[in-house]
Amino acid sequence: MYNIDTKTGKVTRYNQSGQLTQTIQYHNTGRGLYRLPIYITENNNGDVVVSDSMSDAVVVTERGGRHRFSYTGPPSGSRLVPCGICTDALSHILVCDDKTKTVQMINKDGRFLSHLLTKSQEMGKPWSLSYDVNTHRLWVGSGSWDNKKVCVYRYITRQDALTDEHTPRPDEDAMSSSTSAV
Repeated sequence: MYNIDTKTGKVTRYNQSGQLTQTIQYHNTGRGLYRLPIYITENNNGDVVVSDSMSDAVVVTERGGRHRFSYTGPPSGSRLVPCGICTDALSHILVCDDKTKTVQMINKDGRFLSHLLTKSQEMGKPWSLSYDVNTHRLWVGSGSWDNKKVCVYRYITRQDALTDEHTPRPDEDAMSSSTSAV
C-alpha cells in the first residue's frame, strides 16, 4: 500500500475474514522500510519479499516483519529498478530489473546468483513474473507497449526441486516459448 501524501509504503496482511492482522512498515531502526512498493510475494520460508521501485531495492522481511535485507543489484554496483518478483521451489527470489531489462536470481539471503534472462528482442522488457510450482516453469510478462508477450521458461528440473538443489545449465538447455498477450 502506498500513501501519496506522505510518499511512504507499507505491507498489510489480512485474515480470511478481512480483518487486519499485521502491518509491516518500519525498519528495525524506526525509519520507513518502503517508499513505493509495487509487487509482493511470500517465500517458502515465510519471508515477505517486496519490490520497491522508488527505493531501487527488493526489501525482504521475515514473517514477523523484522527487516532481513535489501537487495539493490548485483555486485557490479549497477542500480536496480525492480518490478515483478516471485520465488521458486528452491526459495530463490526472482526479480525483473527495469534498468537492465533482465531477470535476476538471488538466494533467500540476498546473494546474487545469476541472470536468468538478459535483454532480448523476443522479450523486450521483462516486467512481471509468476512461477508455477507444479511444472517448474517461469512465466515472464513483457512491459513493452509494442511487445505484449508472455514467455515461458524452465530452468529448474523436477529433480532440482526434490533435492532442493539447482545447478545452472547453459542457456541452450532452457526450454522456452512465447505467446502474445493481446
